[in-house]
Amino acid sequence: METLDFEGIPCQVRRRNGRRVRIAFHGGQLRVLLPRCVDPLPIIEQHKQWIVEKHAWYQQQRRLAGQLELNRRSGDVYLRLVQDLVARYAGVLGVRPTAIRFRKMKSKWGSCSSKGEITLNTWLHVLPETLVAFIVFHELAHLQVRNHGPLFKALIRSEFSDFRDLDKKLKLYSLKILQESP
Repeated sequence: METLDFEGIPCQVRRRNGRRVRIAFHGGQLRVLLPRCVDPLPIIEQHKQWIVEKHAWYQQQRRLAGQLELNRRSGDVYLRLVQDLVARYAGVLGVRPTAIRFRKMKSKWGSCSSKGEITLNTWLHVLPETLVAFIVFHELAHLQVRNHGPLFKALIRSEFSDFRDLDKKLKLYSLKILQESP
């Protein structure tokens, strides 16, 4: 892997066998995936406007994330909060999870298995209570509707009419956590 500087924007170049070119931002980092014999500079130059705009957007998101405060709950307080939310929303939805688990996840806040097990990201303990409630409700709702289709969205909207704003906040908190974690 090589690293280039494109107008002050660090760019990771990865080469592989194949013909496809892929340009993407991952966590604010510009990555270009290229066939082995292709020069990255003309391709990057060709997509300059998109790269510059996307980089500016990521910088703005980082600034917004930097202004957020992380909660410092103890494990007991957090566990009690989750138990209360699960009890409340399981009643609202008429569902019953088979288990509630916690584990560190890289790219998700939670998951729901086909066996009815809910797994929550350990980083939830630093989020505001509203966001923890939103994620708990979201995962419990998957016990009724397995996908993210219109029925699922209607179910989420019934409890969290501002769910799109909450999703955006979760993305900012993800950036905040990434900035602060080792």
